[in-house]
Amino acid sequence: MGLLWCAVARFFLMLPSITMHGGQQAAELWHRFPLASQASDDEVNVVLASMAGFFVANGSRPAPANLPRLPAFQMAQGRAACAWLKERMM
Repeated sequence: MGLLWCAVARFFLMLPSITMHGGQQAAELWHRFPLASQASDDEVNVVLASMAGFFVANGSRPAPANLPRLPAFQMAQGRAACAWLKERMM
């Protein structure tokens, strides 16, 4: 998919955050996105797993002094991304 991922990355990265704040489920939003049909399931799963790992790993680190709530926010994003990945893998 190459450069297309650059075009959708910003949207894709927002999906767990939208879900964790009570918005629509990430899967619903993703399937309505016009470029989603151009991504294979494997491509989406790889990016989603990487994103989930990034959020969980960073959410497990101590908070920076000037951003005390950042780890909790990132962990919540990681949980939402993991839930979406689990749903996709079933």
